[in-house]
Amino acid sequence: MKRLLLTAASLALATGLGAAGALAANIAQPPPGTVLYGPVAATPPAGMVAPTPPAGFHYEWVYSYDHHGFYKAHWAATRNS
Repeated sequence: MKRLLLTAASLALATGLGAAGALAANIAQPPPGTVLYGPVAATPPAGMVAPTPPAGFHYEWVYSYDHHGFYKAHWAATRNS
């Protein structure tokens, strides 16, 4: 009887966690390009200068995902053509 109760509890818990995960996956995320934290910074703030780029690259001011996965304005290194 104890084994049946533990099995039923485990299945109920697993089902509940699965339903919670499915619900969380269906929460709408804003599309890329949506401004979440204020206006888009089309140009860098006054006095902000791009860092020295590595050889064969240059920096551009962009508003996109940075290397940490945050959506914000930042300098991005771009390969010279």
